[in-house]
This record gives sequence, structure tokens and C-alpha cells, in this order.
Amino acid sequence: MSYIIRKTNGVTLGTILDGTIDDRSKTSLRLVGRNYSNYGQIMTDNLVGMLEHFAYNIAPPNPIAGQLWWNTDDQRLRVYTGSAFKIISSSTAQPASPITTTAGDLWWDSANKQLYVYDGTTPYNSAGWQLVGPQRNGSGAIWEQINDITQTTHSVLSVYLNQVRTGIVSSDPEFTPAISIPGFTTIKTGYNLNSSGQFNGTAADSQKLAGIEARNYLRTDEDGTINGTLTVSNNSGMTIGRSSNLQITTNSIGDVSIKNTRLNGRISMYSNTQGVSTESFYIDGETGRSIMKSATLGDNTASTSAGTGALLVAGGAGITGNLNVGGNANFTGLATAVTMPSGTANASVATTEFVITSSGFLKNRIYVGSETYVAVEDFGVGNMQVVIDGTTVATASKDGFNLSNGATAITQPDTYNNTGNASIATTQFVKTASKWWGGSAKFVSLESPRPGINDAGSKDGDFWFQYV
Repeated sequence: MSYIIRKTNGVTLGTILDGTIDDRSKTSLRLVGRNYSNYGQIMTDNLVGMLEHFAYNIAPPNPIAGQLWWNTDDQRLRVYTGSAFKIISSSTAQPASPITTTAGDLWWDSANKQLYVYDGTTPYNSAGWQLVGPQRNGSGAIWEQINDITQTTHSVLSVYLNQVRTGIVSSDPEFTPAISIPGFTTIKTGYNLNSSGQFNGTAADSQKLAGIEARNYLRTDEDGTINGTLTVSNNSGMTIGRSSNLQITTNSIGDVSIKNTRLNGRISMYSNTQGVSTESFYIDGETGRSIMKSATLGDNTASTSAGTGALLVAGGAGITGNLNVGGNANFTGLATAVTMPSGTANASVATTEFVITSSGFLKNRIYVGSETYVAVEDFGVGNMQVVIDGTTVATASKDGFNLSNGATAITQPDTYNNTGNASIATTQFVKTASKWWGGSAKFVSLESPRPGINDAGSKDGDFWFQYV
């Protein structure tokens, strides 16, 4: 009668006829039929094979699910899953690390209650045992549930070090624990660090710094705007420009310096004048002079070669108060001022009008006071006036000198003088003509008198008038 071969679950593998064997066609064993001769040898071999789990460097043929195989090459025990042999790693529970050379082996540290896995280091090295868990001495990560003040439960991952909770990882919206947790007033989404700790190292990105949103910080690689006051609390101040041209510094006694470090570099100040950016003041880098420009629109470029001195004002300047000049005042253009009253003698600046008409120091007028003067004028016809206390007493022109009507002269004391003199005769003096003329004659000629040539008929006392 034939043998029907069945698995543990009752599934039939096949049939073995009487007096025959199945030589590993259905399993990894040689199965013996009834009345097969010398069956003892085959049964003994099968038992040894099962005892050593088919120990060989080649997998046994026709395995069935649940079958074990010890691979003599890598010294690993495998179990057949129904489709392939899967490695079964060894596990050891003891206080000290086991000696092994097989990667994937497990070791339960019975002293510290921790699980290790061996990473395959060859030859064996204790450093090859890698900790799997759980925590040690109250240190490690633990899944927990925390109720908030509304009694809502939140699943979190708490990180402990020496039984002190150093961090909490949460995926829920921010909540406040119902039971106070030291170092964690509230728990926010993400990693929450104990308030007594801090992060050290380099962070790739951050949303806040010191509780302030990252967008509120001034960046160094792009344009930015600040709404508060910017303070540089050191004397080195600020440096601006790709070539560090502009430097603003101070010193220990409070002096402030603004520098353009570029060779012959200019410093300019602009104003928004009627909507136009207008340069109002600059320091010429080549000469070191300060140039003050007018506030009117248009081309106000100052010529740095005009005038002298350290300050040049282009386009004019208005001064409502006093202008005090410690040195000399030099004018290359016209200077105008108020004309002082005639006869003024003080430190006021004289205008050309004052000098010509009122000063008494040039050819136009000579003053003694404001009403007595001698005036020389030329408005096409030259003339001279002698004014005494506001009254013109004499005039002169190319025709001669005329006393005004009613003018008087001092009468000379002479009553007779054969030789005569240069005194001006008054009407009182001329009145005595009989004493002076005595029958003398008057000669008028183009030539001067020549005795014995052209003076025939003349005698002592005669007058000779020569005109050209």
C-alpha cells in the first residue's frame, strides 16, 4: 500500500509507492516507501540532516515553508518563507557584549536593559555593537501623551537626559499643559527646547531670532529698511561703499569725522528742490575747498579756480545778520552798499556815488560839512561851483571865473602903486582910477610888447593885453 505524504497543515505533497523512495523531488529529504530495502541508512541520513539543519554552503533542494538551513559559508541560520530563505540573526541576553562575527546579531544588555545590534565589524570589535534602545540612566527619547488645559490629549516625543526633560517634539498646534512641566510653559508645533537650555551649532534657517520674526531683521546682501533708530556704539563708526570710500567715525573726546578715502574724492550734499535732486554743497577733493552752491534750479557748477580761500559760494549768498570778516575781504565782482549822506566821515564802506558826489576826497566835490563845498562837474560842459552854507557864491567855466551877483571882495589898502600887484581890485579900489590910470593907454595885440619895435607911443602906466 502506497504512502501519501502530507504537510502539517494537511496539504498533500505526493505519494510514495511501495518498495520505492522519493529522492528529494518533493522535499529536501529522501522519503522511503513501504518494504524499501535498506531503509535504515536513508532514515539515519535524514535525521542527521535535520539535526544540522542541512548545514552546507548550498541551499537544500525543494525546501518547504518553515524549513531551517545553516549556511556554512556565512555561518548564518536561515528559514524558508515559502519563496526564499531568510536569515535568522542570533540573539544573546547577558551583562557583557557577546563575541560574534555575524552582522545583524542581537544582544540584550541585561545589566543596562538595552538592545544592541552588531554591524558586522571584522575581526570582532566591541565598537561594532550599535545601541538600538531603549534609554539608559533616564536618557533618551520617549513617546508620551500630555493633556492640555482643555483636557485634550496630545501625543509628543519627549527627550530626556539624566531623567531631565530637555526637549519636546510636537506636531499639534500650540497648547498649554494642564499639569505644569518645568521649562515648558507652552508647547508649540515642532521641537520645543527647555527654557534653561540653548541650541549650539549652525542652523540652516530660522523663522525667529530673540522672538522677532526673521523678516524684521536687516539683511547684508540686499536693500533693506529699518523703522527704528540705528546706533553704532563704537568709535570706528560706519564704512560705506564697495571700496570703503565713505567713513564716519568719532573719537574718545567726541570729535566727528566724515571722510572720503578715495584719492581726490568729492563729498556732496543734495536737497530735493522743487522735486529735483539738487547739489547744494560739496567739498572738492582735489583742492580741499568747500563749495556752497545756489538753491536755484539749473547748472550751478562752481569753478574751483574762481577767487581764493577755502570756501567758495556759487550762485550768490544771502546773509540776514552781520558778516564779520577777520581777514581781508577781496571782491572780483561788483560790491554794492547803501550810499552814506554827504560829508560822512566814519568806518562805513563808501559807494562810488559817495566817492564821486559826497566824499570831498576826489575831483567832483570838496566838502567842509554837508552844505559847504567846491563842486567840479562835467556834463558835456565843464564847470566848477563854490558853495558856502548852501549858497553858490562863484562859478567857473572855460570862459573864466565868475562871482555870483552880490559877491564881495576885500578892498586893497593901496591908493597908488607904480608897480602894481596881483590883488583883485574891488569896485571900491577901481573907484580911485584917476589915481591909477593917469592918462595911461591900453594896448591889445596878438603879440607881446617889444620895446622900441612895436611900443611906439607908449609910456609908463600903459596896459598891454596879448591874446592868442
